[in-house]
Amino acid sequence: MKMTIIVPTDFSLNARYAAEYACELANAKDYSIHLLHCYTSASVLDDDDPEPVEPTLKADELIQELKDELMDLFPNLSITLECSRSLIVEKLTELSHNNDYGIIIMGASGESQHKSVYYGSTTLAVASKSEIPVLVIPNEPTKATAKQIALLTNFKPEELDTLKAYMKWIGEVDSLTLIHVFKDGQKQQNVEDTLNTWSFNIREMSSIGEVHSIAEQIHAEDDNLDTVPEVVYNVISKVNPDMILVTPSRKTFFERLFKPSVSKAIALELSKPAFFEKV
Repeated sequence: MKMTIIVPTDFSLNARYAAEYACELANAKDYSIHLLHCYTSASVLDDDDPEPVEPTLKADELIQELKDELMDLFPNLSITLECSRSLIVEKLTELSHNNDYGIIIMGASGESQHKSVYYGSTTLAVASKSEIPVLVIPNEPTKATAKQIALLTNFKPEELDTLKAYMKWIGEVDSLTLIHVFKDGQKQQNVEDTLNTWSFNIREMSSIGEVHSIAEQIHAEDDNLDTVPEVVYNVISKVNPDMILVTPSRKTFFERLFKPSVSKAIALELSKPAFFEKV
């Protein structure tokens, strides 16, 4: 049976970026697309039309227009449509239990681009409840080519499951960078020895090419130094991967990367796709 990607949309530009990414991936992998819009009256009103518009009719019109535009770009794709009067998190959680779907691909946020990526959005809620992987696309045009992968590691067996899920749904990994951040009290050499052993275990996976590792120490007692999330974000920025893999146990930590720091009042931005393994 052909795998189907769920692509939620609120008809924003950010959602369009995710839809085009999903279609490019589906076109390359022979997948199908299921476009989903969960609406309220406010989400489908036409500001240019002074007359009231029936929400279902307006949503049906907009999602059909989106399908037509995507079919112009990817004429060989199979695209189905669904408009649902429901909450997006609840609907996606429900669909994720259906064996007809393999992965959700969605934008990092909706219309508001001036917040931290996940702060105030539904993206992390979806990733936290979905029974299938969730791939989050940055709020910018992004090509569906990802060969250089980064993985936050704590030396857990579930990290192997996340890698296998990524390679099953998305593609092979040419280069993998393992990122581990540790605090004072741990010896650098011991950490590096553990990281090297873990890198060797992952290297045994037949479809993975090069495996690199980075260990960064945090000095927790000095408030003037970077926090753990900031260090991780800085390392990811230097590695500049095509994709970031997030295991189920790291979802809460990953969310903290994109919320303001109390001490430094920063809000980081997602600039690379992030693949969240199922719960």
